[in-house]
Amino acid sequence: MKTNKATRRPGDVTELRGMFASKDVRLPKQLERVVWMALAKPDLVAFGSVSSIATACSVSPTTVTRLATVPGFHNFRDFRTFFRQHLRSVSHS
Repeated sequence: MKTNKATRRPGDVTELRGMFASKDVRLPKQLERVVWMALAKPDLVAFGSVSSIATACSVSPTTVTRLATVPGFHNFRDFRTFFRQHLRSVSHS
């Protein structure tokens, strides 16, 4: 199955969840596994490495870096920063 890239980066985690829940973005099973783990445990992405996330999701590190670009992020670092900002905003609410 081919991965469809999002047209623009989500503004927040709720938008990211909606993007994948709506099925507008179709993902292979391994990428889907990383998405749902990231949404369930955002601290895993915010503070983990590509390798630690891959291990937690039972996928390859390449799968994790590939996933980061699907929703419109430039790279894994951009994806991780997004999750760090999310955790900061949640803790200040």
